[in-house]
Amino acid sequence: MGIKDWFRKKPEAKPKPTEKPIQLPELDKNALLEETLMAFESDETTLELDEAVEATPEYDAGEVEIDALLDDEMESNYDLNTVSETDIEDLLEGAEIIGDVSQEVDFESTNDQSS
Repeated sequence: MGIKDWFRKKPEAKPKPTEKPIQLPELDKNALLEETLMAFESDETTLELDEAVEATPEYDAGEVEIDALLDDEMESNYDLNTVSETDIEDLLEGAEIIGDVSQEVDFESTNDQSS
């Protein structure tokens, strides 16, 4: 009978946790209204506007005269920001060698000096 009773018995009802109602303090409408009106009536602080400085555009900004558009000669802006390379040997011509080796080392030499 133990198994039959176990199948037949009703499941126990789980006790539901009771939630306590949250006690909120009542708002004093008059005090809230006074505070809001005082905020509206108080001296407003004016913000100082900084003057916006326009940077010079690096490329064409689209501001052009009509005569320039009708000009037959067109300029290429392909090399506008090209940096020309300088010869490195000229920059290092008078440089002093600091270190253990005072002569140029040639790694591609055919002389076998390991013996």
